This record gives sequence, structure tokens and C-alpha cells, in this order.
Amino acid sequence: MKKINLVYIVVFAFLLNFKAQAQAQAEKPCLVNETEDFLFQKENPLRLITIGEQQLAIRYQEGEGVPVIFIHGSWDDHHSWLPVAQALKSLEVKNPFVVYDRRGHGAASPDIAQGSILKDVEDLAQLIEKLNIAKAHIVGHSYGANIAIQFALLYPDSVKSLVLYEPPIFGLLKENPSYQQSLTTIKSEMLAAKALLNSGSIEEGTIRFIEKVAFGEGSWENLFDARARSTILASYRTWLDQSNDVARLNIQPENLINFSGKITLIGGDDSLVVYPNIIIEMKNKVPKATTRQIEGAGHGGLISHKKETAQIIKNHLLMN
Repeated sequence: MKKINLVYIVVFAFLLNFKAQAQAQAEKPCLVNETEDFLFQKENPLRLITIGEQQLAIRYQEGEGVPVIFIHGSWDDHHSWLPVAQALKSLEVKNPFVVYDRRGHGAASPDIAQGSILKDVEDLAQLIEKLNIAKAHIVGHSYGANIAIQFALLYPDSVKSLVLYEPPIFGLLKENPSYQQSLTTIKSEMLAAKALLNSGSIEEGTIRFIEKVAFGEGSWENLFDARARSTILASYRTWLDQSNDVARLNIQPENLINFSGKITLIGGDDSLVVYPNIIIEMKNKVPKATTRQIEGAGHGGLISHKKETAQIIKNHLLMN
């Protein structure tokens, strides 16, 4: 009888634990609808495009009107834009879409020499030419937004409009004393992350950058899924390489004052403080730009708030 009771107790404890785990999993916010994102991937298979000595990996969705090209930021690859691309499809946006892996990211070929923002810009120029695109709406997130700005400055005739999600143009904050504390903190954390990566502490250095410089505390576990975390870790060499390009964070968006297309700046109200400050300074330098803020979103709003991000992009496209 004692043995039977013990079996009942063990089984009961197991069932309680299983129920608790299932409930916890159910209550955990799901930031990415994998089924929807997989549908976009299935309909638009990844393929390589050779441009010069590089190969970029792209997904091209055919459509009507001016193409929309999405540029991902540092550390990740084209997957970061898939939730928004799928959400735009659900909003019945008919434009052709191009999402792609930049050099050194995802399925693209690695840099064969020192990476730079200008090389990313030239890659985009050659990609557009290869796809026979005359003009495109360029949508960039983070470092991808920096690339979009620099591309518009160098190739204005190829750009219909710009959508920029929190470009990390830290150089905009240098001259304003009120920004110095937050700017100093970001620079210190960036150097600390870089030192860890250079010492071989890949995961520790990566998480430090993600949470202290880019996306905020807890983002490693709560914002990114397993695929994204794996991709981010695998991209550390590219970030280390491109971190030596001093031009990447000091582009001059004030020159967009001469850009003829529409510009929309997107930010989250829960981002690390430097990013809203950059949006403020960009708006000051380019008054014609429209600013949009997503409530509850941070630097990764294209993942956590894909529908809101997609709606802003759709509204932007309707203005053009």
C-alpha cells in the first residue's frame, strides 16, 4: 500500500509540475508568430545574388508599384524584418518587397577586407541595379537606417522615400551637453562589450551589447527567440570588424534637407534614452521629416510591435 501511495504522489507531483510549466509557457508573450513568418519565407524562398566579389541573400516578393527594400541592423539578418513584411501583406500593401542579408550576415558571404558603411551602401546600389529597380522606398532599422541615410545621400535618384527606425547616429549628440551622460554610458558599454568579444567571451560580450547598448535590460531573453539569439551570436565577428569603421556612426543626416522624398522617423517610447534623443536631433536638423513613436516599443519594435510598425510604414507609403 505504501508503494502504491508513493507512486500516486510521484505521478501527482509530475502532473502539477507539467501543468505549471504549460501555464507559464502559455502566459509568456509570443513576440514572433512563427507560422505567419514561415508563410512569407515559403512564398519567397531565399536566393543568392552575386554583386562583384560579394554574394547577398535575398527574398523578393513580387508586387505592384515602387519596391520596398528593408535593411536590417547589426548582429541580425533579414529575418528581423519578416514579421513586419508579413504584417504589411496582411494590411494589403501590394508593393514588391526585398529583404536581404547584408555582407557578413546570415547567408551572405563574409567581408574579404575591412568592412565599412560605404561598402554596405555600394552593395545596396549594386543590388538595386541587379534587380532592375529604378527607384525604391528604403526602410532601415538601427545600423540599417544609417546605411539607408548614406545611400540616399549618395544615390538620391534611386530613392523614392525613407523610413528610419532609430538610426544610431551617436555623433548627433556630441555637441549638446545635456546628452553627455547618456552618451558616455553608451560608449563605455560599447567598449566593454568589444573588450569581452576580443577576449573570447562571445556570449557575455554579445549580451552586454544587446542589453546595454541596443535593446535594453532583459531583451536577450524576452525580445529575441532562439533563432535570433543564435544568429546574433554568429554575427559577432562582423560587428567587431565593422566597429573599426569610424564613419559608421558619424554620418551627416542634416544633408537630407536637400532630399526630395518623404522621410519618416520611427522610435519607441521604451527605448534606451539615446535613441529618442537622436530622433529629436534628426528632426531638428531635417524639419520636414515626420516622426512617429510606438507606445511600449523599444529599439526592437519591428519585432515586439510588428503591427504598429507595419501600419506606420503603410501610412508612409500612402503619402508617396
